[in-house]
Amino acid sequence: MLISLAVDYRHANVATRERFHLSDARIAKLYAREPNSVIRELVCVSTCNRSEIYAWAGGADPATPAGFDHAITALARAWMGSKTEARALLAVAKKRGGLDVARRILRISSGLDSQVMGDGQILGQLRESYRQADAAGTAGSVLHRLFDTAMRTGKRVAAETGLHAGRRSVGAEAAAHAHQRFGNLAHARVVVVGCGKTGQSVARQLQKLGARDIVLINRSMPRALTLADEVGGRAAPYEALHVEVAMSDVAIAATAASEPVVMYQQLRTARENCGTATYPLLLLDLSMPRNVDPALGGVPGVTIADLDALHIPVLAAEELRKAAVPAAEALVEAELESFVEWVSAAAAREAIRPLAEALTEICRRELTFAAGDEVAEHATSRIVAKLLARPMTKLRTAVAHGEALHAFTMTLDSLFAGPAPVPVKAPRAKRRAP
Repeated sequence: MLISLAVDYRHANVATRERFHLSDARIAKLYAREPNSVIRELVCVSTCNRSEIYAWAGGADPATPAGFDHAITALARAWMGSKTEARALLAVAKKRGGLDVARRILRISSGLDSQVMGDGQILGQLRESYRQADAAGTAGSVLHRLFDTAMRTGKRVAAETGLHAGRRSVGAEAAAHAHQRFGNLAHARVVVVGCGKTGQSVARQLQKLGARDIVLINRSMPRALTLADEVGGRAAPYEALHVEVAMSDVAIAATAASEPVVMYQQLRTARENCGTATYPLLLLDLSMPRNVDPALGGVPGVTIADLDALHIPVLAAEELRKAAVPAAEALVEAELESFVEWVSAAAAREAIRPLAEALTEICRRELTFAAGDEVAEHATSRIVAKLLARPMTKLRTAVAHGEALHAFTMTLDSLFAGPAPVPVKAPRAKRRAP
């Protein structure tokens, strides 16, 4: 059964998301764990607005309430590493199972469940999350199929609907927020800290909105130089971060750092030294965990807008794309139906696998003895397919109606799995002497 745990912007604030954030270290630890009978497949999704784990669960039938709770608890324990922290996670996380999990990831990939409706970056983030799980060997056949379906759904929604029209990324919305605050960015100095995908989106949108004095800062100087050339700005060394921010009107932080990079004391000192201590400064924090020290919110002249604050103006922009929602949702449901059909067939195939393997082995052995290898291989597949056609249809129908196949699978497994028993010949009766 598919299960998922999620901590996202819809039901958890920035501080809560920060506590349970799926950092690179947490994901690496999850992917390095020993596989077990409960959590059989695993993909972690971590973005600025969500931390989610998708899993395929086995063991005790996860379709039952008790089995679902057991699997979800095991997933939370793997995420947090201790029972206490797992309980804290379960108190705030959204728990999903079955069809709701598949629908969730398809809606995310299409941009329907993003903080910015139609977010153009989310599909790439999902693709990278799936790639990491695939490289770690934690995504099996079910999650391979699920994420493949999600990628296809996202591409179809982007190509066939207007959901992605206009600004559609957190970075672009942040640039618009700065523009609305100042009215004209032509005379404002803007510092962008972090030149990854979000930082690039911010810088490009700032240029479109008229910003002329854009300073790019990144730990890797070549990346900052490349982006500076593209947007007509200048690159500054990372060591000058606080001085550059102190001299700016707007600073936008979008790095992958696990702790604040714009620090309270360093920025206060830099503003005093630069003579800008009383000047207004807008700090836009687009990172998760947060990159701007929250204590800076109490500094005179400094205003902080984090991901939660940006959500308010984002809602207004969504109105422009709402007309495309019905078409996007119809595509999601169509792709969801195809995935459900595949899962139904897969569940039926897995349930009947012990019988299929036993029949195949018997047919192949007997036909090889009677007619040779070539005839046996061809005939075996035809015979087994014909024998199993009716059972497969019945099982697929049962799965489609929500019936659990766990007991049936266990029965077939006990009857047919493993090597065929070797028949024991009865001892020949001794002949009596005449």
